[in-house]
Amino acid sequence: MGSGGSKNLSAEEHNTGRRPSQHELTNPPPQSTDLVPCDICGRKFAEDRIERHKEICMKTTTKEREAFDVREQRLDGTEAVNYKDVEVDTEIKKADWKKTHRDIINQIKAAKRDRPASGKREPEIEILT
Repeated sequence: MGSGGSKNLSAEEHNTGRRPSQHELTNPPPQSTDLVPCDICGRKFAEDRIERHKEICMKTTTKEREAFDVREQRLDGTEAVNYKDVEVDTEIKKADWKKTHRDIINQIKAAKRDRPASGKREPEIEILT
């Protein structure tokens, strides 16, 4: 199985004659295998790394993180960026439809009451034959 690479060689046997990577030079592997939990976040780190982690952990947990504004990023570089701070009145005052309805009905009744004589209906007479 596998790619046929190193045949169960230990880390030292495998790395002999190899140049260390830039990451290994700046961030060497931990010297101990005992893991110690962080008092702040609870994650576990090697004994020689826990102090460095605690410094960073304290900085990151005390900062108040600003909420990411997707709208700001989406508008960036478009013509809409000119209108991003414009206040829009979303409160639309609705008319009182019941009052309007009552007013119209009252106007119709008043118009029927006050219509001129020429506009009044004559009583219909049925002719019996």
